[in-house]
Amino acid sequence: MEINFIDENKKEIWNEFVVENNGSFLQSFEWGEFQKQFLQKVWRIRVNKNGREFLQAQIIKEKIFPITYFYIPYGPVFNEHSLLREREESFNLFLREIGKLAKKERALFLRIEPIVSLPKIENFYFRDSLKRNQPQRTLTLNLEKSENDLLENMRGKTRYNIGLAQRRGVEIKRSDDYSDIFYHLIRKTRERQGFSSYTEEHYKKIFKISNDFKVKMFLAEYQEKVIVASIVVFFGDRVISLHTGSDYECRALKGADLLRWNVILYAKKMGYKIYDFWGIDEKKFPGVTNFKKGFGGEAAEYPFGVDIIFNNTWYQIYTMMKKIKRIF
Repeated sequence: MEINFIDENKKEIWNEFVVENNGSFLQSFEWGEFQKQFLQKVWRIRVNKNGREFLQAQIIKEKIFPITYFYIPYGPVFNEHSLLREREESFNLFLREIGKLAKKERALFLRIEPIVSLPKIENFYFRDSLKRNQPQRTLTLNLEKSENDLLENMRGKTRYNIGLAQRRGVEIKRSDDYSDIFYHLIRKTRERQGFSSYTEEHYKKIFKISNDFKVKMFLAEYQEKVIVASIVVFFGDRVISLHTGSDYECRALKGADLLRWNVILYAKKMGYKIYDFWGIDEKKFPGVTNFKKGFGGEAAEYPFGVDIIFNNTWYQIYTMMKKIKRIF
């Protein structure tokens, strides 16, 4: 097997492999370009043999002073038709190459947050990640079902809320462009629910992504006032509600229910197969999780994140800093 670093001329081939093997949009070529807009270093690595591809991984260099590490969100992407021994060989060849790159870039460890079980790791120290960036559990909806089946599989309360929002005059609009009202709503939601959010520039730049990766803004309006706004990502056969902000004072209008249902219907109409609610957590976010579960769907849980350690001394210092100061 051999290692190849992929350049910008291979974008279509890169995305084709990701889609064919049910990879996440976080491993798409466009997401790597998005990260570069924030001056992040990004590498795309492929492992193949005799023209057959076994593994692809997009690696992002993260730096939070004084710690530098590599990060693979929802990857690597493995060839779904490969044998276990082929996965093990390609994965460990990949890790050896990353180990060389880590020395050049002074990265202390590689954080992997996979969506499929990783092969056996050889000749490297590793442990479960101390922190997780992407959701470990999510909820997905099969869009190949009929509209009636989707409605029947909802909780009665959710169906009622959708009808209530319609009767009260809530309207749903869709746009290919970013709306400033989104950041106002996401800030209010962040303060209310206690989760972290990005700068407004981060959200704006998502809308500069194009080609195989599509982004739309869905807005719920009541009497010309936006009460819910959601950034929705389209990639491969999946649709993901990535970020949503709402006006708590208008919660009785149930605009969030109607907006989510409209996203589902639009995605179904456009031929997408899976709708991803992007994260559930009963302990940390019970209200949001209960809301998402109202639409039905199936829960999915991904494997734990893993830290592949290249510099154990500094990694131990990092763990102590995290436990004591909680600054990362």
